[in-house]
Amino acid sequence: MAAGTSSAIARLQQRLFCEERHDAGDDLAERRSGDAGGLVSKWRQKDKLKTTAVALVLCLNIGVDPPDVIKISPCARLECWVDPLSMQPAKALETIGKNLQAQYERWQPRAKYKMHLDPTMEDVKKLCVSCRRTAKSERVLFHYNGHGVPRPTVNGEVWVFNSRYTQYIPLSMYELQTWMGTPCIYVLDCSAAGLIINNFRAMMEQRAAAAAAAAGGAPAPGGGGGAGAPPDPMREILVLGACGGNELLPQNPDLPADVFTACLTTPIKVALRWFCSRSLLRHDGVSKELLDRIPGRQTDRKTPLGELNWIFTAITDTIAWNCLPRALFQKLFRQDLLVASLFRNFLLAERIMAASNCSPVSYPRLPPTHQHPMWQAWDLAAEMCLLQLPGLLADPTAEFVPSSFFSEQLTAFELWLAHGSADKKPPEQLPIVLQVLLSQVHRLRALVLLGRFLDMGSWAVDLALSVGIFPYVLKLLQTTSSDLRTTLVFIWAKILALDRSCQADLVKDSGHLYFLKYVDSPEPGIDNGARAQAVFVLAAVCDGHPKGQALCAAANLLQILLKWLRALLPVLTASPGNTLLGKWLCICLGKLADNQPEICAAAVRDGAADLLAGLLQAQLPELRGAAVFALGSLIHSLPRARGPAGLPGGGPPPGGEGGAGAGGDEALPLLEMLVVSLLVKSNVVYDASPLVRGELAVAFARLVRGAGPALAEAVGVMQDTIAVQQRKHLELLRLQQLHVQQARQAAAEEAAAAAGGAGIRRTGSGSSMPATDADGAPVQPRGGQGQLQQQQQQGQQLDGALDAAPLPGSMSDGAALLYTLLEQVLLLATDPSLQVARLGRQVLALAGLDLAPVAVPLARPGQAIAGGGSAPAGFQLSGSGGALGPGAHSLAGSGGVGASLGSLTQKFVKSSRSWRSGFAASSSGRVVPGGVGGPPSSGSPPSPQRPEPGGGGGGAGGAAAAAAGYAELMQTGFSRGPYILRSTSGAAVGGEPGAPTGVPPASGSTSFASLRHAGSDAGLGGAGSGDSGALGGSAASLDPSRAGSMSLLLGEDGAALPELPASQLVKLAADCFSRPMLEPMSSAWRELEGVKLSPWTQPPDGLRKAQRLREMEAARLRCRSAHSPKIREQVNAIETGAEALSAVVFHSFHLLLISVDTRGVVRVNNGADGNLLNAFHVTTGAPLGAGGADAPAGGAPGLGGGVARVTFARQLNEAESNLLLTGAADGAVRIWRAYLNQGLQRMASAWQAVPIRQPPVPVRQAAAFALTSSGPPLLYAAGGCHPDLLQCWDLTSEHVMQQIPVRSSPSASGCPVAVDRLSVAQSDPRLLLASCSNGLLRLFDLRASVAPVASVAAGKGGLAGMELEPCGKPGTIVTGTCMGSIRFMDLRVLADADGGHGGTGGGEALSCSVVRSVDAHSKGGMSVLVAHPTAPLLATGTTSQVVKVWTDAGDVVGAIRTQSPGLPHGMGPVSCMAWHPYNLYLGAAGSDSVASVYIVDNVPSAGPASGVAYAPTTVSSAPGGGGGERG
Repeated sequence: MAAGTSSAIARLQQRLFCEERHDAGDDLAERRSGDAGGLVSKWRQKDKLKTTAVALVLCLNIGVDPPDVIKISPCARLECWVDPLSMQPAKALETIGKNLQAQYERWQPRAKYKMHLDPTMEDVKKLCVSCRRTAKSERVLFHYNGHGVPRPTVNGEVWVFNSRYTQYIPLSMYELQTWMGTPCIYVLDCSAAGLIINNFRAMMEQRAAAAAAAAGGAPAPGGGGGAGAPPDPMREILVLGACGGNELLPQNPDLPADVFTACLTTPIKVALRWFCSRSLLRHDGVSKELLDRIPGRQTDRKTPLGELNWIFTAITDTIAWNCLPRALFQKLFRQDLLVASLFRNFLLAERIMAASNCSPVSYPRLPPTHQHPMWQAWDLAAEMCLLQLPGLLADPTAEFVPSSFFSEQLTAFELWLAHGSADKKPPEQLPIVLQVLLSQVHRLRALVLLGRFLDMGSWAVDLALSVGIFPYVLKLLQTTSSDLRTTLVFIWAKILALDRSCQADLVKDSGHLYFLKYVDSPEPGIDNGARAQAVFVLAAVCDGHPKGQALCAAANLLQILLKWLRALLPVLTASPGNTLLGKWLCICLGKLADNQPEICAAAVRDGAADLLAGLLQAQLPELRGAAVFALGSLIHSLPRARGPAGLPGGGPPPGGEGGAGAGGDEALPLLEMLVVSLLVKSNVVYDASPLVRGELAVAFARLVRGAGPALAEAVGVMQDTIAVQQRKHLELLRLQQLHVQQARQAAAEEAAAAAGGAGIRRTGSGSSMPATDADGAPVQPRGGQGQLQQQQQQGQQLDGALDAAPLPGSMSDGAALLYTLLEQVLLLATDPSLQVARLGRQVLALAGLDLAPVAVPLARPGQAIAGGGSAPAGFQLSGSGGALGPGAHSLAGSGGVGASLGSLTQKFVKSSRSWRSGFAASSSGRVVPGGVGGPPSSGSPPSPQRPEPGGGGGGAGGAAAAAAGYAELMQTGFSRGPYILRSTSGAAVGGEPGAPTGVPPASGSTSFASLRHAGSDAGLGGAGSGDSGALGGSAASLDPSRAGSMSLLLGEDGAALPELPASQLVKLAADCFSRPMLEPMSSAWRELEGVKLSPWTQPPDGLRKAQRLREMEAARLRCRSAHSPKIREQVNAIETGAEALSAVVFHSFHLLLISVDTRGVVRVNNGADGNLLNAFHVTTGAPLGAGGADAPAGGAPGLGGGVARVTFARQLNEAESNLLLTGAADGAVRIWRAYLNQGLQRMASAWQAVPIRQPPVPVRQAAAFALTSSGPPLLYAAGGCHPDLLQCWDLTSEHVMQQIPVRSSPSASGCPVAVDRLSVAQSDPRLLLASCSNGLLRLFDLRASVAPVASVAAGKGGLAGMELEPCGKPGTIVTGTCMGSIRFMDLRVLADADGGHGGTGGGEALSCSVVRSVDAHSKGGMSVLVAHPTAPLLATGTTSQVVKVWTDAGDVVGAIRTQSPGLPHGMGPVSCMAWHPYNLYLGAAGSDSVASVYIVDNVPSAGPASGVAYAPTTVSSAPGGGGGERG
């Protein structure tokens, strides 16, 4: 017991379905669309411009001062560092011109320079036109020096000369712009330059307005603005002016006369002179002459002059980046090298000229920066350099000490990283960090810090890219330093996670080779996490980039990936280690081979398909999904040109071999047939992870789009099969409708003749049932005998039609494989996961197909169906009772259900395929999908009688009863809702004019459940649609409508190429590189940002969880000590509003009752007062009353939203936020989170736990489930089309751990059995008890083998319930039969069985010793038996509305008749019950809308918990041993 308790506690500490991938909602793609995609276009300049022509215009007129300028003495004289008075005017003018050109050439040496000294207007015009002709569409720079002419006019005109230099001629900027064109930049070094800018802009706006008026449009105010407005006329024009409109140029003799030009072209020289003039260094021997002798070159960063230039560049870049808007910074400082230099130096001009009360101006206008604190850093760096200048000049051997500027700035950046975040101001040192990358001394430290910054998120990467990181890190890929590799790989992973367009730059510079060498490097210092980052970079290089794919393939990337996959395969399949690397190896392989037939052929030839198939067995869903993605990428997704082998261009497939299946245009290459075969036969469609199944849908979409013609035959056969199935469906529903009408007529006649006569009797639930004769056959009503016989004959004719339908087995191997693929596509389109179903429907849409639901009649609760009061439990799927639907009859010569199912079981049990082989459909065998006998589910009242196989009754009465049973089976027994496969561009397949009105015109316009209501009483077509050929008389009649649905499959010309569904796995895998990956930032992101994206990933509160665990353990002890229990009172009777309830479960920590009705609506009620907290449909999450809970809107993705009958409900993660696990009769498992809160419920995961058939057919045997309560979380399931196979699902790894065959003999040649109930031991999750349809309970000890270790006779009359280790007592079994008896068995005492049951595991059948047998309900009708997990209590319920509580020794505690007058609400026949796991509360529900909560108390205790008001009830107790109240 202690071991079991510790195992249960360890189980409670596990967290299930709390990873980011656990989101099966349909809005996953929309929810994740808000990523960093909008950031990509902001940093990369669309138009990279260069200044290719420069026009220099100098109007100096040396020797003649302008009339409006009064010069002081002394005043500034130098022009381009030349004193014009030191030589002849002509010579001086020429020298100044040459110097100016030389100064510009240092910034842009490749431009074409043209100059005019003291020009005329015609000279300027020729100069401008010539420069524009040279530059073409590039930028032209116009430099104007107006120191020898008057200041500009108020109209913004500048002055030039006439030809005789006797007059000043005004030159309008409007004319100048006409000659210059755009793009251009003006440098205006003259007084009152601000006037020019203001008037220039006004003129350009007038010009734009005139152009718009001529074009008939009205420009927006301001010349720009919103959508549809004309562009800004000044958008391509930049202007730099020396001073404002009312200012004159400074005349400080310490500065040159053209100080503005000097700042723009010789910034270091001006800056040092200005600094020295204001510094104490001028008294320490640092003179102007020494400044001109600073050693070094500006391009050599190791010299004093080069370092000063480097620091100046870093500081001005930093000031601009911190002060300017991002877009403006990109335009001015990252688009054009010359423009960036001029604006960078313009910041210096603003600082220097501001000291002379002069304000340089610009367009676009820049904010003031002359007081920015970074200028102080420049002053310090200049001072530290100039202090060394005298010593360096005196001693040439003296060593220059580099500045500590960059080291100090890196330290400041590091401090910001320790405290900064996205919500704070960005680090102002970021541009400096990029400059440091140029230094070998600080490069490693700068890279590490830069990597830490990029790791903060996509916003950080975008900031770094906007600063200009990209060319730096691209150039660093050319280095061979090994210490930089890991950091560089990390940085590039971050960049490509944000912007995949960088792949072209990598390929252009052969940067991909750097990462190839890193991945293939054998150095032990490279961990697999860093290697995965390099693989991600290579995958990004190949992502949709044919050139990148070709270059990577040429560099042997394929061989490198396969080498690592082979090395990691044993580890990846056995443990969850190296997940990141393994996942990206598969994704990179898929990206490399995407739509590259040659690479695909090489991959398959080198064993890639086998390696990926091995990964389908991996424990982690991400690895399995990555393997499916890679396999799918080996399928060519582009439509093939019509050629001899169906390949693009009509060439032969790789390897020279043809395809399998059909020949000619419709052949698939052999390579793709191999891949499709792997995907189909591995049955990935039954993987428990929606992520994996979603990748399968993406892979199938590639095949459908790329090889449409090859699917034409399979689609045609599937449409024929569905059409014939629907014809039979209509015929049977019409037969059932006639039977119901005649039964009502007979009942009315009997009631009129003699009220209460023998012809009609009342059942316990108050429903009327037709009378039966002595043999139990229904008595036929008066009239209609011949019509019923005619209907029976029509049903037999339909059987022949079905057998004559095209069978997959008659097709070629290739076509049969594609038919199986199409079946799996239909499974995906009707998947229980909303996300996967959406992807599956997209696959069908690519084929031009859609699923249209078909109406199903609804039987009212308690409505009469067939005789004996137990139909449809006695309804058989085989026999002579009439036509019962497609798949209900075996092939000719077979022995009915048993023989078909037996051969199928033998096939799968003896096969050597993978674990998924048990899910194979075997369509060609047309196997009966149901079992024989047994109750429909653990939560439904079973049949007290077990009819013999084949005893379906005879005559018209048997046919009518069979059809009536089929109608109810249609309602609740379909594995998915029935549908027809139709063309999206035309009518439904087989939709002739006589088609039933129940078939909607569009699947999205009418809900599935509303169609079911439409046909509830009048059949499919209503009262007037009675043509038996409504869905087509033969397969041939389907050809015209099918032609419309094949337009895309047959590759018609002119059709636009449809878009493939996106891979969610690749998106999720790539997202991890956009998020913080380094600690502690990674943990902080998960706690702050990660929980916003996926709230369920939030780590649990440790203190709260520990407190809950302590409370759970204390509750177990209290329950275990309930040795004198007594039914105290009824807490509440809850009116749910449902038609019938099928499953109930309690919340672990609150008195909340979760109930599910037969329509699949989940309701959460407060057990104390009955208040409804939440209600939603289990298939879609649609709230009650929103067109969803009762009828999922828009046709539920599973096409079964209206028929989901939940029979199993349990809680997961009980110590945290509980999850609700539900199991439906069709085997679909769905897990919901946040289900207590109205409107917040969200599907965490969903999968098909048992195999089913497509197209859907009625399944008689509902799926059975059992969930372990200790040890590893396992879910056992059985049912579907292979009810003799137990599936053991591991909820942690989300895959099938084991398949257990349930055989009746060692050779499996006898009649197989179906499992209808499961129970798992509390002490060990590998001990399993299965109730079989042959009347045996089989005990499995999966620790030893899959063979049953013991068999126990279930008892007479069928089981109502069973528990292995009830109440936590190891080695015991308790069973309850429908006849009303409870048997207590001891597993430790085994005896020989008396019956002639088949052997188990090769030995004789064994029987457990029956310790005690109690006649619990003498009248029979027991429907439910449940045991408390820890308290020594059992509970039973009956169809006669009696609930009893028992001790684990078989003594009755008390009984309640739920229809007692003292109860506030009467409850119908009990259909399901559940104990609270940690309290003595009992919940019971019936086949009506009432659910009741009872409390059982220990007599010595003080009573129920305070704060809860309990309603009084009538309780009758009896001493132990007897049956108590007679039930």
